[in-house]
Amino acid sequence: MSEKKMMMQATEIDNEGVWHWDGKEIPLLGNFMPVPDTVRKEFDPKRQEILMIVDVGDWLEICPECGEEAKGIILVTAHTKIYPAHCCDMMVWMTDKATKRDYNEIYQT
Repeated sequence: MSEKKMMMQATEIDNEGVWHWDGKEIPLLGNFMPVPDTVRKEFDPKRQEILMIVDVGDWLEICPECGEEAKGIILVTAHTKIYPAHCCDMMVWMTDKATKRDYNEIYQT
């Protein structure tokens, strides 16, 4: 199955880090996610393993996309943090270069 058919929506990821897709429940911890080129640093891997799941309150007070109160979790890789923002159904990508992009961007090339 192609990655394009498996695009995640933020609201499909629950607060336990489980992706609910096509009637399946896929735990994200330990799995790999594709990271958009616009977010990755030059030598970071294109697919990154979810190493831990933390409460969004440890990192954010408000959603960087819509300004609503941040609720839920952040998925953490060695190079990237991903906030599945249920408030605006956006995947907010964060690195130490403070870049954020919508997950769907990787499929528009």
